[in-house]
Amino acid sequence: MLKDRAPTQSELEFVCIDELVPADHLLRKIYKTVDFGFIHELVKDLYCSDNGRPALDPTLLFKLLFLGYLYGVRSERQLMRDVQVNVAYRWFLGLNLTDKVPDASTLSQNRRRRFNESEVYQQIFDEIVLQAMRKKLVSGQILYTDSTHLKANANKNKWIKARAASSSRDYLEALDQAVEEDRLAHGKKPLPPRSSEPETRDIKQSTTDPDSGYMVRDGKPKGFFYLDHRTVDGRCNIITDVHLTPGIVHDRLSYLERLDRQQKRFGFDVQSVGLDAGYFTAGICKGLEDRQIYGVIG
Repeated sequence: MLKDRAPTQSELEFVCIDELVPADHLLRKIYKTVDFGFIHELVKDLYCSDNGRPALDPTLLFKLLFLGYLYGVRSERQLMRDVQVNVAYRWFLGLNLTDKVPDASTLSQNRRRRFNESEVYQQIFDEIVLQAMRKKLVSGQILYTDSTHLKANANKNKWIKARAASSSRDYLEALDQAVEEDRLAHGKKPLPPRSSEPETRDIKQSTTDPDSGYMVRDGKPKGFFYLDHRTVDGRCNIITDVHLTPGIVHDRLSYLERLDRQQKRFGFDVQSVGLDAGYFTAGICKGLEDRQIYGVIG
């Protein structure tokens, strides 16, 4: 027998928010594995301790940013609307069903003003890598690195002509030093020094996002991009380093510096690395040999 279903939305219920989140939900796995409690202590010096209005809990704030990145929500206003109706998001953030969701402007102003010039994002990333090491998810012995282009939020037709210093000067000077050491070891005269005048070149600079770079590569779309240089550990594919550069900066220029940073920050004993063909340069090959690291590039 077919009956109309009576509306029940106005009824009062006693409910536990924990029971509404599926046991196998991704956010449950993250909540169980990652301890975000260190964030409050990490950022306390960026807040006034005895003046002003009560601040939004910084752990909640960074969890909101994490949710936006994890689920690809690029608009902070849209993220707040999603948190309003998504029970799993509320549970992960520690909000009850009736708790008010933070205003989007509070999130954006904290991100742009309080944390923009600090190292807090890198520090949070590093601490989570250290947590993964303590859980034996990262060995630091085999690392893989590649870069991918990220489209900037900039119209490729809106640009001005600008002059920029060549980003390869330090790289070439390091190669020159290695050549000179080899020549001296073989009793040869040193080569004439390079010109001390800074090398510059013409570039297209976006009027919308001047930090991006106009990328022109075979098989890639033309336009303003960033390059995301990312390293993962070979044991469980945990990301151990992320470094962002304008799209016009070649892969080779930041690789050895970022490799050294990981070894120093995390105490990695890197035995071998796997790299994309874009990293196949004399400087990187020599840098790996100097560090006694076996490299596979292709």
